[in-house]
Amino acid sequence: MDSWEKMYSVKEVSAITGWSSDTIRRLVYRGELKAAMLPRQAHRRRRIYRSVRIAENALKDFLQRNQN
Repeated sequence: MDSWEKMYSVKEVSAITGWSSDTIRRLVYRGELKAAMLPRQAHRRRRIYRSVRIAENALKDFLQRNQN
């Protein structure tokens, strides 16, 4: 991954692919779509939100591998 490479949020990838944000997160957590997980924020919330970024090349590779 190039340090100057475009990084997409889950919401941006969702808009590009037309899939839901939940589907994108599921693919990331299963390891099917490579992504960088940013450190967790320690807040008072019970729910822990993880910030996920997907590299442009990782998205292109995933889409090419999974073409119908």
